[in-house]
Amino acid sequence: MIENTTLLSNTQGYKKFNCFEISKELETILSEDYRDYNIENLNNKELVNELYKKNFEDKYNRNEHKDIFKLYIDNKKFKEKAQFIYSIIDYNKYSEFVIKKGEIENPNELTIKYSILDSEGVKVQIYFINIRDISFVF
Repeated sequence: MIENTTLLSNTQGYKKFNCFEISKELETILSEDYRDYNIENLNNKELVNELYKKNFEDKYNRNEHKDIFKLYIDNKKFKEKAQFIYSIIDYNKYSEFVIKKGEIENPNELTIKYSILDSEGVKVQIYFINIRDISFVF
């Protein structure tokens, strides 16, 4: 397991950090700037919106796929989770990983945990995703 912590904000001595816990095998699919997730000046917002639009909004017809829209596309929490994945995973690296890996026997063991940690030691887990979640949005 790889752990990375990056300062997110520092307001009057109260610090918040991005905290990632990543299965070693998934390190190869991360974008170069994944540690900067949730920082205001992150440069990949357009790409994230483009990927979501391409893989969900433009891919399905609202009249023909009502359930998909109800369960996923119109679900704000799902959209946030998908956009999180698009923010931290490099699509090209992910594609190479899939080709090399083929079938994965234990997908629940390939995980990424994202938490917010503060200077008081309080840690709040925001996302816990595995390779299935990643493959679903791509």
